[in-house]
Amino acid sequence: MQHTNDLLVFIIIPVHNRKSITFSCLKHLREIGDLCRYQIVVVDDGSTDGTFTMLEEDFPEVTVLSGDGDLWWAGAIVRGMEYAIEHGADYFVWLNDDTFPSVGTIKRMVAECAEHTKIIASAQCYSAQNLQYPTYGGHKKSLTSTRLIFTPKNSLVECDCLSGNLVCFPKIVVDQLGFPPADKLPHCLADIAYTWQAKKYGYRLRVIGDATAVCEFNPSEEGWASSPISMKARWKEIFTLKSNLYPPAFWYFCRKTYDQLALFVFVRMYLNFILFIILRALLPVSILQKIRDLKNILYKDQLSKEFASSFDANSVEMEMKNK
Repeated sequence: MQHTNDLLVFIIIPVHNRKSITFSCLKHLREIGDLCRYQIVVVDDGSTDGTFTMLEEDFPEVTVLSGDGDLWWAGAIVRGMEYAIEHGADYFVWLNDDTFPSVGTIKRMVAECAEHTKIIASAQCYSAQNLQYPTYGGHKKSLTSTRLIFTPKNSLVECDCLSGNLVCFPKIVVDQLGFPPADKLPHCLADIAYTWQAKKYGYRLRVIGDATAVCEFNPSEEGWASSPISMKARWKEIFTLKSNLYPPAFWYFCRKTYDQLALFVFVRMYLNFILFIILRALLPVSILQKIRDLKNILYKDQLSKEFASSFDANSVEMEMKNK
């Protein structure tokens, strides 16, 4: 295996009008040593809040690629991947600017990819520095849905698809799959669809429990019925590229992910949305939030029991390392 210090790793960070968040992310990378350890590529998609000037003045060591405001998340990721490959990347890392890796997390992810063939590695994200409440990471796919799973420390868990908050890919993925379908999935779900396709090509998707990061849940991804965002605002958002239910993009995602059941998943999601509109009209948000919190507690308890009964973390890690 080639030593990770000899590998050319590009970290790709898509940004748009989140100057303070982007600043905090890069400042954090500088503090933990990753800003000088890796090639950092920030793709600024037409920010109008002074992000570009801030990057030039405060982070001159960072490569900045500019968009016109129409790249969205997936387009910015593709632009960064293209640049990385043109400049000889061995590996590239997707990093959202609201995601803060722990010390050594990216190094651990790169090492996992370098030690094994056809591995895509993800960090386990949490909502706060105490690493108590998991947020983004791996997903398990069923016939008609995907759900987030939790990977405890001292373990490696293989899954079906990955959130794109903090993921490491070998360059060869692009040789085999091409780039994420930014024209079809410009913003939401591109990460899920791309990593699912990679799994179908024989890649193993691993979440590394010891590779941690802090990233709060996006409020728009909370349950529709219990989110502080009004249903009127949700309805308007559905018809924008930013929504995970933007009809053309969601239909493409369903076809690529659920095959013969695509139409069922597509229709069911919009029927559920109508149901949640009715619930929001009938019940106070505070009641719906309490129901959501209870559901989350029960889910976490169930997840912990399932993991404890199904895995010995150390043996799982050793078994996977030997593959």
